[in-house]
Amino acid sequence: MKIVVISLTRAVERRQRISADLERLGLDFELRDAIDGRNIPPEYEALIDRAGSRRDGRVMRMGSIANWLTQRQVLSDMVENGPEMMTVLEDDADFAPEFPAVLDALERTGTPFGIVFLHRGPRRRPFVPHVALETGHRLGWVRWSHFGSQGYTITRQAARRFLEANPLVRTGIDRALARYWHHGQTTYCLRPAVVLHRRETEGTPSLIREAPVVEWSDPLWRLRRGWFYGKEGVRKRVAFAGLAIRAFGPVKGAIQVLRPPGSFR
Repeated sequence: MKIVVISLTRAVERRQRISADLERLGLDFELRDAIDGRNIPPEYEALIDRAGSRRDGRVMRMGSIANWLTQRQVLSDMVENGPEMMTVLEDDADFAPEFPAVLDALERTGTPFGIVFLHRGPRRRPFVPHVALETGHRLGWVRWSHFGSQGYTITRQAARRFLEANPLVRTGIDRALARYWHHGQTTYCLRPAVVLHRRETEGTPSLIREAPVVEWSDPLWRLRRGWFYGKEGVRKRVAFAGLAIRAFGPVKGAIQVLRPPGSFR
């Protein structure tokens, strides 16, 4: 499977470390130079939906926007030139020893999917298993959605439809990928995770946070923000309920939706 690593050219130590880790696992990969959120080139401005972000009441973290723009380039190349399946990694990722085996299993699985998050995501969100891979790992969902873009596998068709659903960048790539109710792609997460965030394992700071943050100061900003996140909360709960009912049937699906968080595995 093709592997693309997103990395800032100035992040020399990160590049060296993730390159060594992937080589140790026997994996080929491509380093893709990331756009720097501290100084986004003017030619990308037309792709940034500042007005939409303002209407949603969302803070614009330019590091996240730059990351999204870079990954947009990667996904656009995939749509135009292939391959049919690809894994995208950020340069602050660590890997479980089973990482190569899981990638092979995803290529061979008969379970159709568009996006698979390979990392742990928010620990407070309970996991609902759905499909077992030959490695013993499970594909499933977290209630109510996953989050993060440290590492994911995506199909060419899903990349095309994802870009069609997100023609402009108005939030971070992590949130955009997680919004399956918006882009309409079959989206799973993996347990146990095989991609770990170095911020969790070692406390490594995110370079994204070095870039500026744009906050809106008009008096209606907080009202719009509350309205947007309120709508998103309803939409993802309805979408998750639909997933659970289709996967497990009306009764078992409703149990997955209503079960207290502590009873999930």
